[in-house]
Amino acid sequence: MEGDFSVCRNCKTHVASAHFALHEAYCLQLLVLCPECEEPVPRENMEEHRKVEHQQANECQERPVECKFCELDMQLSKLELHESNCGSRTEPCPGCGQFIMHRMLAQHTDVCRSEQAQLGKGKRISAPEMEIYCNYCNQMIPENKYFHHMVLMFIRFCKWSMSSV
Repeated sequence: MEGDFSVCRNCKTHVASAHFALHEAYCLQLLVLCPECEEPVPRENMEEHRKVEHQQANECQERPVECKFCELDMQLSKLELHESNCGSRTEPCPGCGQFIMHRMLAQHTDVCRSEQAQLGKGKRISAPEMEIYCNYCNQMIPENKYFHHMVLMFIRFCKWSMSSV
């Protein structure tokens, strides 16, 4: 009975010869072969199949992409780390001269231009305040106070550990 099978031209599965004609008619009506991988896919799912299964080929992790801050070309797989570091670099604002992180420069420049127009040229405008999450007290701490905050956390920890001895 093992030899009593035929291979469907559409889905390429082994089908019992007794059911082959019915299977092939059904299969040809409901399934199509993906032009990229030649796998049988339900007709109504072809668009989703191509997006899910073949989009990564179009988004190769090794393809060159450009950093939005420095315009340097690098591999897509390294872009996130690079832009994180590159965006943290500072540059003086052309309007007020204050050093601003690259990732905040566009936002600062917009604010700076409108405030410069109101205040008059040459006055310093504060950059948007960034905050850092403290794992010890579970609070957001202003970036310019974070070092001082960590010193206080260390002192409190030392006092606590000394009192528990």
